[in-house]
Amino acid sequence: MFITFEGIDGSGKSTQIERTAAWLTALGWNVLVSREPGGSRLGEVIRSILLDPQWHSMCARTEFFLYSASRAQLIEEIVTPHLAQPKAVVILDRYDDSSTAYQGGGRELGIEKIEAINAFATGGLVPDLSFVLDVDWETSQRRQRDSRGEPDRLEQNARDFFERVRAAYHDLCRRHASRMVLLDGTKSADEVFAAIQARLDGRLNLASLDK
Repeated sequence: MFITFEGIDGSGKSTQIERTAAWLTALGWNVLVSREPGGSRLGEVIRSILLDPQWHSMCARTEFFLYSASRAQLIEEIVTPHLAQPKAVVILDRYDDSSTAYQGGGRELGIEKIEAINAFATGGLVPDLSFVLDVDWETSQRRQRDSRGEPDRLEQNARDFFERVRAAYHDLCRRHASRMVLLDGTKSADEVFAAIQARLDGRLNLASLDK
């Protein structure tokens, strides 16, 4: 299975990814966890450029193509080889839906245009399930103040940018309802994880029968 976690910063993705990976590993699945941008050696170099505040003048198209380059390398080098193994599960902290929400919605490059290029960059690899942890901007900022240091280049964007990103995620969940699950990230970590487990249970049982 290929599972992704999405949402604005401070939504609780890291906590839920850690819990999900531990749970699936305990059930006997061969779990790989990685992140975007990054994951591969080349991708981590691209990540450092994307998040470095010195590149504040980076234009939206450049930003998007850097994300796409990191993603293409991750799929080719890390994700696809792992998915070919027995009982494989890949969990990614962000995937192409992030570009659709952040660059298509937040940067206003256009959701349909971004999704078309995403398909090329990923070779058409679509997640089986994508969990979108939804929090409002105030919750995101409060949680980040408690845990972060100096904000990176993306975190320095204004509130209206993140409001557009959040709205794009909601739109994507409506458009891709068969694989995208919108979860209330303001609930307790236990409640969110229970919802993730409930959604995964049936899918994993079917996947194990196919092996």
